[in-house]
Amino acid sequence: MHGWPETINLDDFNDDLMQYVVNCPAAPTRNDRAVGDNININMTLFESLLSFSKDGLTLSLEDLAEHHHLRHNQSKAENPSFVFGNQGAICTCAQYTNMVGVLGKFGKHGRTTLSVEDVRMFYLDEDIPKGYERREIAHYSPESNAMIDRMSHHVGYTIQRPFPPGDQDPGRDICPMRARFQGKNCED
Repeated sequence: MHGWPETINLDDFNDDLMQYVVNCPAAPTRNDRAVGDNININMTLFESLLSFSKDGLTLSLEDLAEHHHLRHNQSKAENPSFVFGNQGAICTCAQYTNMVGVLGKFGKHGRTTLSVEDVRMFYLDEDIPKGYERREIAHYSPESNAMIDRMSHHVGYTIQRPFPPGDQDPGRDICPMRARFQGKNCED
């Protein structure tokens, strides 16, 4: 977005264009660009994300998939330019899976367990949680894609690869309005 500088200025990640690319429609904690401020965290969305924890302490990949489904439906209802093909689904789900790739620990939900307090610190303090230990293996695209597929399957759709022609055409929506699960926090 900013060429190929020798060094990266973190302020370059805070401009509207960059945030639009990074925070695609149905982002976990940011408004869609078409309906408001897509740069600053929306605390209502953030608290909604944390509320999907079934035990109040941890978030599973399925909890994140259910929150993603809610955000999909909210974006579809609020954003007049909503387009959600395979590329949009991967972008949005990757925001969740990358969080799991960085903060995930082996715990109640296997190696994809997120601590609600770690997520809170990461988003609100913009810091790595206390006692953070680097993963033994790096988080790469194949692992992220496997988690994205698991999330999309939980909701009830399959991401097509390679993307079909017209994947980003207006009006295209691969994610169903009704999910395969009956989540306590989800809107149909």
